Amino acid sequence: MEKNSQSYQLKKIVSQSIIAVIVGAVLLLLSIGTSIFMSWVSDEELETTTYLNQYRLGSKTLTYAVQAYAATGDQQYYDDYMRELNEDKNRDIALTGLKKNNITNAEWDSMDQIADFSNGLVPIEEEAMELAGKGDTEGAKKLVFGEEYRDTAQQINSLTDEVIVKIQKRVNDSKIKLRFFQAIVEVLYVFSFLYVVLQIVKMVRFSRKELLSPIVKVSKQMLELAAGDFHGECELEEDSSEVGKMAGAIIHMKQSTTAMIGEISEILEKMGNGDYNFEINQEYVGEYGQIKESFMKISDKMREALGTIREVSLQIDSGSEQLSCAAVDLAEGSQEQAGKISDLVNLMNEMYKSMEHSAKEARETVEISTKAGYVLEAGNAKMQELKEAISEISSCSEEIGNIMSTIEDIASQTNLLSLNAAIEAARAGEAGKGFAIVADQVKSLADESAKAAGETDKLIERTVMAVDKGILIADETAANMDEVMLGAKEATGRMGKMSGILTNDVQNMHHLNENIMRIAEIVDSNSAASQETAAVSEEQKAQVETMVGLMDKFNV
Repeated sequence: MEKNSQSYQLKKIVSQSIIAVIVGAVLLLLSIGTSIFMSWVSDEELETTTYLNQYRLGSKTLTYAVQAYAATGDQQYYDDYMRELNEDKNRDIALTGLKKNNITNAEWDSMDQIADFSNGLVPIEEEAMELAGKGDTEGAKKLVFGEEYRDTAQQINSLTDEVIVKIQKRVNDSKIKLRFFQAIVEVLYVFSFLYVVLQIVKMVRFSRKELLSPIVKVSKQMLELAAGDFHGECELEEDSSEVGKMAGAIIHMKQSTTAMIGEISEILEKMGNGDYNFEINQEYVGEYGQIKESFMKISDKMREALGTIREVSLQIDSGSEQLSCAAVDLAEGSQEQAGKISDLVNLMNEMYKSMEHSAKEARETVEISTKAGYVLEAGNAKMQELKEAISEISSCSEEIGNIMSTIEDIASQTNLLSLNAAIEAARAGEAGKGFAIVADQVKSLADESAKAAGETDKLIERTVMAVDKGILIADETAANMDEVMLGAKEATGRMGKMSGILTNDVQNMHHLNENIMRIAEIVDSNSAASQETAAVSEEQKAQVETMVGLMDKFNV
């Protein structure tokens, strides 16, 4: 890649910018890491100081509790001492926490010395607490308020303060170093940021001068080429850069395209004049080579096609006259066929109307038969009701016969009663005459009742006979009605089927009529087409003669 090319320069600027960004990101991460580490150191310092204070608090708690117990002998102070020693264990907790922190060996030596001093006080404290427990507070106070105990406690406090100061000093020194390192990192980060800004400005200037301006000029040239202008001057100069190479390609494309367009125009002009004997001299590169191949193929195909057309036109000229005669004959036959089809259409229309009328009559007959069937069904139902009524009359007549038999029994007993009454009236003599007259009247009434009952019985017998005869006639009539119903149903069904058949025949006749009408239209169309074909054949013959004359003008 050449150093004066735009891509090389742009790649160089981008690479430098990326390196500066990476350096800046690393410096930023270092600054953030330094801040995090400094915060961790501060937290460790605070935690270590807290544990040391907790250790000192535990020691002071034990000292205060043992001194108070030695002075007062109060059990509460003894309990405070034991709670701190066995439950709270501030010194043990502080030592455990300090072991987890970053404590130096010298600081641990001081802590071990403090622990030794604290352990040296334990026997004194135990002895003092034992004396105080026995009531010897004076002896106990001498032990815990004595010079030895006081000096040891002061040494513990002094060593603890020294350790705290050492740790704080060490941590502060570490903080100073970290702050100095962070300041250096931040300064370097600022320089890297300024360098990135400088590279961005440099990239913008380069893009504006080396890329944007040439691209605008190239775009202008490409728009002119897209508009078909290949004669305009190119504002760019050809060189080894990318834009210079594009400028050279545009200039070369204009020259080659202009030459190819000129040659193509000449070839097309020859082809327009009927001259297909031409040669192609220009070099058609790349996709333009297809144009050259296409022209050669067009030349070959047109020569072949024109020769074929010339031969075919001569054959068409000889056959067009025969086609004209055949077209005239076809037109006359089509006219005659159209007349026959027209007569057939009229006949089919009359048959269609007749069959449609028959189908209509059949449908009306079916409707009448159906209504008659309904009437017969209603009459059969009334006949069944009449039969039931006659049966009920017969049943009532039998009941009346039973009643008349009872009346005859009553008349017989009444007659016997009147006879007994007449006998008793005869025995009574004059006193029974009136009663005898009543007995005679009762006997007369009983005889008339018996006579009327006899006549009524005969009348009932005749009525029963008439009812039985009516039932027999009703049964025969019902049977005849059933037969008539069956016959009517069968006749209605057959007439319905006949109506359906006639309807289908009418539909088929309708479709047949439509098809014949379509055939008539086609025949009429064929007749017209035949006449037109005859006229076209005559015209075609004249055109073929003209085409034969034109074919002689082509140079193939």
